[in-house]
Amino acid sequence: MSGSLRFTFWIATFGAVASAAAYALTFAGRTHYAVLLLLPVLLLAWLGVVTQWRRVPRRNLVSEIFGDIPRWMKAAAVGLLVFVFANFLVCRALNEAARPDRLDDGRTVLVARGGKVVRELDAAAYAHAQVVQLRMLSGSLLACFGLAALLAEACWIKNGPAMADRRV
Repeated sequence: MSGSLRFTFWIATFGAVASAAAYALTFAGRTHYAVLLLLPVLLLAWLGVVTQWRRVPRRNLVSEIFGDIPRWMKAAAVGLLVFVFANFLVCRALNEAARPDRLDDGRTVLVARGGKVVRELDAAAYAHAQVVQLRMLSGSLLACFGLAALLAEACWIKNGPAMADRRV
């Protein structure tokens, strides 16, 4: 595996693991907003994946000589896509399609689009709404990083150097 492809793969894998940790901690009621620092890393990972994908010759994508993408990778990609949509819809439903916010007068509320207050929250409900909102973000980051890692692996399979360990 080339150095830049290996770097992209490990950056995406690190991001997926960090996002998964932040996602899991939300179920314990803990919010770690440091997961927001992964957004530039996500851009770096996808820039690397797109750059590597553009280097794969188009004939290699459909060629039987160059390795097929394993079924587990295809299933993992579909699973990540299903997960990200299900996670988004569940988190959105839990927060009543609104976001937690603190008003100027100190009240904590759920605010819908257009600034309409859905309902007022006590301190515990406000903390839970923030956890759910972070769960939605970290779940989306987990899926994006996971897909980037899978695509980096697919680039390796479809590139010529992957032929070294293939049987024809």
